[in-house]
Amino acid sequence: MRITGGKYGGLKLLGPTHEGLRPTTDMLREALFNILGATFLNGRVLDLFAGAGTLGIEALSRGARAVTFVEKDPKGLRLLKQNLRRLPDTNNTEVRVYPVDVLRILPKISRDEAPYDLIFIDPPFHADLWFRVLELISRLSVLATTGQIVVEIPRRSLLPERIGCLQRVDKRVYGEVSLEFWEYIDDGADGE
Repeated sequence: MRITGGKYGGLKLLGPTHEGLRPTTDMLREALFNILGATFLNGRVLDLFAGAGTLGIEALSRGARAVTFVEKDPKGLRLLKQNLRRLPDTNNTEVRVYPVDVLRILPKISRDEAPYDLIFIDPPFHADLWFRVLELISRLSVLATTGQIVVEIPRRSLLPERIGCLQRVDKRVYGEVSLEFWEYIDDGADGE
C-alpha cells in the first residue's frame, strides 16, 4: 500500500497481515480523492473504523489540517500507529487517535470537538454497521453543515436514500465495492 497523492505521495504504508482488516485499495483511494478534489482542503477529517489509517493519512497528505482516527481493533490500532510514525512531518496538522468503539465515541466527539468537513465510514463488511453509524451521525453535531460523508460498502448492500437528516447524493461502483457520498438534506428553505 502507498499514499497516492499529496505531500506524502508514494510513501509506503504497512498493510494488514491478519484476517479481518480490509484496507481501501490504492486504486479505490485514488479514485475517491479525485472525486473529492479540494472539498476538504484545510478541513477536519474523521476516519471511522480507520484500520491501518490509509484514508485519513491520504487526507492528511492531500491537505487536511486535522484528522481524527477511530479504531478499536488492537491489530488495526497497532498498524495505524506504525503508519502515523512513518509520516515525515505532521507539525502543521492535528492528529488524534481514539482506540474505542465508533458508536460509543461519536456522542463524545459531538460534544467535545468542532464538526468535521469529511467523515469516512468503512466498517468491517461483516459487521453491517453503515445504517447505525449514519443514523447516529444524523442525530449528533459531528458533521459540518456543508460537510460530506463517504461510505465504503459492498456494492450489493442497499441503504435507503435518506437516513435521518442525511441523504445519499452520489454512488460510484468499483468492482465489488461502492463509494456512497452523503450530505445533510437540502430542504430548500433558503428562499428558493
